[in-house]
Formats: sequence, C-alpha cells, structure tokens
Amino acid sequence: LDDRPEPECAVKFAYADPPYIGQAKRHYGEHPDYGGEVDHAELIERMTSEFDGWALSASMKSLREILPLCPDDVFVLSWVKPIAPPMGDKRIYSWEPVILSPGARPTVPTRTHLVASPPQFTFRDTPDTHVIGEKPVAFCEWLFQAAGLTPDDEFVDLFPGSGAVGRAWKSWRDGPTVSTESGLDRWLAGSAAKWSRPSLSEVQSAGYE
Repeated sequence: LDDRPEPECAVKFAYADPPYIGQAKRHYGEHPDYGGEVDHAELIERMTSEFDGWALSASMKSLREILPLCPDDVFVLSWVKPIAPPMGDKRIYSWEPVILSPGARPTVPTRTHLVASPPQFTFRDTPDTHVIGEKPVAFCEWLFQAAGLTPDDEFVDLFPGSGAVGRAWKSWRDGPTVSTESGLDRWLAGSAAKWSRPSLSEVQSAGYE
C-alpha cells in the first residue's frame, strides 16, 4: 500500500527528460546547450533532495542502470508508443519507462501506463522549436495526473528542450481541463454499467447454469 501522507500545502515537483544514456552526442551534439552525457546519479540525488516529488523519463535499455540509483519507493510507469520505427537491431522499442517519485497520490483513478504517439510531422511542417524526444500533450497531462499535481503546485521542467512540457503545464494549470472527473472515470463508469453481473434468469436463458 502507498502510505505517503497527503501533503498539507502545494508541492514542488520536478520533471527531467535528459538525453537518454549513450544518446546525448548523437541526438543533441549540435545543440547550443549541449553539455555531454548527463550524470544520472547526481540528477536523481538533486531531485530527491530539492523537490517533494519528481519524474524521470528514460529509455528501456537504461532502466537497469538507473533504477538502482533511485529511492526504494519509486514507481515505474510506461509510455506505450503505437508508432515506433524499427531500430538497427530489428527491434521496435515501443515503450519508454517513466520513473515517478510522487509528492502526492493521484486525485482521480489514473493508469500506470499511457498509449500515445509522439508528435508526428509527416503531413505538417516541423516547428523550429521541435527537438528529438519531444513529449506529446497527452503524455504531459497523464504525467501531471499520475503525479497527483494540482494547479497550486510548482512544476519545474529541468530539461526544457522544445518547451512542450512547460506549455502543457501552463495550459493544464490555467485551463478548464483540470477537473475532479477524468475521462478514465467516465470510461470506468460506462464499463461497469455495460459489464454488470447478469441475473440468474439471464444466465439460465443463455443455457448456462
């Protein structure tokens, strides 16, 4: 059971989406803010000491290296990407872990996985702000909810990149989408009604006793 106490005031939450281990120079070597490989041990120590909660995006391959650096009570969420290209080893890496050390429990039922495609630019121009690894709005809103964030909390994006996460936070925090009832709640309510337990007469009429 999750025995974290409910916070009495706003929490300070950090999100880190650094270059994945071994990919920094390949994908970001020509960026003006390129700083080489990220020291994940130092990053996790900083987030744990300076913030009430945090989340860290990582690659599937790096999970084995990163998890031992984390506190014992973290969760591993999964972002499943239905659109993912095959890599050189002929594998399709169609999910990415999100390590979560929440500052609070979710306020509504929230899945520990998300199915959402990364931003696609096949039929539209790629914006100047786009960087490899940019997260879609659906990912951001799922993260905010999974972390138990509220509009009163402080959210810090440690690796802004394209700025997409920061823009999504501002929109989620300030907009009408923040509510006590999520789409998942409505779906669960509808499923419960649709798949309610049949009566004895219904079972007998179907030929099962």
